[in-house]
Amino acid sequence: MAATSWMGPRLSGRAARAVLREHRRANARKRGWSRDIARLMLVASVLVLGVLAVEIGRKAVTILGHSAAQHSVEIVG
Repeated sequence: MAATSWMGPRLSGRAARAVLREHRRANARKRGWSRDIARLMLVASVLVLGVLAVEIGRKAVTILGHSAAQHSVEIVG
C-alpha cells in the first residue's frame, strides 16, 4: 500500500489540472466572443457617427443656402 499511496493525490491533481484547463479554455472562448461583439459595436457606432456627420453637414448647407437666398433679394423699382 505504501508504494501506491502517491497515486491518490496525483490522480486528483491531474483531474484538478484538467478542470482548470477546461475553465481556461471556456474563458478564452468567452473573451473571444466578447472581443468580437466589441468590434462589431465599434464598427456600428463609427458608421452611425459618420451618417450623423453627413446629415448635419447637409442640414448646415441647406440652412446656409436659405440664409444666402434671403439676403440676396434686391428690391428693384
